[in-house]
Amino acid sequence: MTTAAGLADVAGEWGAFPDDVWSVVVWTSLGSRFVTGIVFMRWLWLARTNAEVIEPARHRHSPMWAVLGWIVPIVSFWFPQMVVQDVWNAVNPQRPRGTWQLYRTPGAELVTWWWAAYLTNQVLSTSGARLTENTTITRYSDTVAAVALVVAAVLIIKISTRITAWQTNPR
Repeated sequence: MTTAAGLADVAGEWGAFPDDVWSVVVWTSLGSRFVTGIVFMRWLWLARTNAEVIEPARHRHSPMWAVLGWIVPIVSFWFPQMVVQDVWNAVNPQRPRGTWQLYRTPGAELVTWWWAAYLTNQVLSTSGARLTENTTITRYSDTVAAVALVVAAVLIIKISTRITAWQTNPR
């Protein structure tokens, strides 16, 4: 829903919708992002808490950073990725158990790609083309931001599905 609303928002900027429809799309996009953010932060907090039970190796951040990492300025550029990376590495069944270390595990690059796509969307959609008055650059920047949002959404769905499966059926 969030990704669809974001894409519709970009289509509206390209003139695909009348202004009144575009306004509804923008508000729908904001609302769906807010709800999605809350649901995801709750999932991440639970996943982080469960990861410590499954594998008590030392994580880089406490479970509270699964939520605060998204809210606190500056650290929000890397803490959420670190929390997801630690959860992935802790619960991945291919990780050797009993080492008390969170070594990088197979497939962990998905988290890096997700975070790169997410940050690309965030930077471009908030400030990327706003530094210029050229509407063509702004439109292309918004389009790239929308594509990055779709990539980030697909990757985090894949990541969260795997983590949830691993936590539901730990070896």
